Amino acid sequence: MKRLILSIAAIFVGFSLVTTPVFAAETSCVQTAILGENHEVCDDGEGSGIKHILELVVEIMTVGVGILATIGISVAGVQYLTAGGSEEQTRKAKRRIFEIVIGLAAYVLIYALLYFLLPDFKPFS
Repeated sequence: MKRLILSIAAIFVGFSLVTTPVFAAETSCVQTAILGENHEVCDDGEGSGIKHILELVVEIMTVGVGILATIGISVAGVQYLTAGGSEEQTRKAKRRIFEIVIGLAAYVLIYALLYFLLPDFKPFS
């Protein structure tokens, strides 16, 4: 066990000696192409680059949550329709729909909290 810990420590020390710090330029811009759209993320030293990245991540997550919720509701609806009078299958389908609605409500609350904490937060703009 001691040998493993010493080996891991040696690897970390070795990497720390080999790496060199990289300092960003005063204003740096990065071109990103996600979902077919070109976005330019620039950092002006006031954290706006991080804000743009956060907005982009929230946009992608919102689309993803919407798609997954739609698929989940559809699957649960088919499960409910094909239950054939089985109480257990009906209960499972209702539970799945309830969990999806709770997940959507949680995402809306997180989105609202993020919007409250960052007043100039404007995804999808």
